[in-house]
Amino acid sequence: MTAAGPGFKLQNSSTNHYTEVSITSARSILVSSLFAVCCALPAHAITYSPPVTDAEGNVYTIEKEGMTRKGYIVHAWQLVNLATPKDGGVRSTRSLVEFNCRFRQTRTMWVSEHAERDAGGEPTKSGQVDNPEWVTLEPGALKEKLLDFSCSHIMR
Repeated sequence: MTAAGPGFKLQNSSTNHYTEVSITSARSILVSSLFAVCCALPAHAITYSPPVTDAEGNVYTIEKEGMTRKGYIVHAWQLVNLATPKDGGVRSTRSLVEFNCRFRQTRTMWVSEHAERDAGGEPTKSGQVDNPEWVTLEPGALKEKLLDFSCSHIMR
């Protein structure tokens, strides 16, 4: 025991000499070390396709993580940051879309609307699309760029 209170001994040489360290000091050293390690770890960030902007200024991207493929169909999450908020203060949407790489078609399966950009915060509205239908894309259409990215990214 030390005058500072209960402690434990750390051996610091091959001889029988010990150094006493108080529990309070050991805890602060441990907490400081853990904090430093946690701060040094990189945060996981979502990576996106190159952005595509429509005539109204809305910005479309595809999340690279989580893309899957079954045959010629690619499933991906699409993020749209709106240039101006929609009714209800919606500033962004996140949708599960399917791209048919063979027939160059797309359809939306699920949509979440958010009051913050980049699909931030809790969804204000979210749900499955009733009767999603395949839409054949016209050459040069905005969604065609997203289809091209998605199909080439996952079909490598």
